[in-house]
Amino acid sequence: SKITDVLGRLYRRPSVSYRSLFQSAGNKSELVATFLALLELIKDKRIRVDGAGDEQYVRLREGETIGD
Repeated sequence: SKITDVLGRLYRRPSVSYRSLFQSAGNKSELVATFLALLELIKDKRIRVDGAGDEQYVRLREGETIGD
């Protein structure tokens, strides 16, 4: 699932640019699925998005681990 993909990327590198999460999407469906995965992770307080404009970064929340 896209949630697993996002968390896997954050496990390897705890901070990634928001834009980079969408670069590997092959079509609009994958873009939407990635966006929905981010919304779900933010809602569950497992990740946070910091910054503004082109300087947005996605980070694992402090104290969180992939399995939490």
